[in-house]
Amino acid sequence: MNIWSNLYRHHRWANLVLIDFLSGLERDQLSLTVPGTYGTSIDTVRHLVSSDADYVRIIPDTPEVPQVSDEGPFGGWDELRRVADASGTALIDYADGRTEDRFFVDIDDGEAFELATSMLLAQIVHHATDHRSQIRTTLSAHGIDSPELSVWAWRRSDEGRAVLRELSAQAAEAGA
Repeated sequence: MNIWSNLYRHHRWANLVLIDFLSGLERDQLSLTVPGTYGTSIDTVRHLVSSDADYVRIIPDTPEVPQVSDEGPFGGWDELRRVADASGTALIDYADGRTEDRFFVDIDDGEAFELATSMLLAQIVHHATDHRSQIRTTLSAHGIDSPELSVWAWRRSDEGRAVLRELSAQAAEAGA
């Protein structure tokens, strides 16, 4: 376990907590909007998960992950959760042990984009954090309390506490 893979552990956890929460809302609640956000909560979470899976697809040397469209009929919460979990897990595995950056070119709709792996990895976190915040803002503006998704909230979660226990044990071992 390294510092970078823990960044993506939080990322995956926050996405899954949000999906689980949204799956319990009514259709009219998922259709709410506020100015300045991507759109409805359902459209935004679909975009977030679709983008994550697509970002993982273009990182060289990552495993194949399922893709999901953010357009057309909604495939359901189970599909969205499965794709979010798979792309989050792929990011954790990819980041674990990485120390070197890498230049690569992504071709998207016939256009070449020069990238560094570090830029894309930063974009993944920034993009998802921004959209999760937009969803929380939309719901809050309509009086709906949503789960806290910060790193501090993750630290208090079962997964976050397990990471801290493991790191604490490693520190104790190294000091022995």
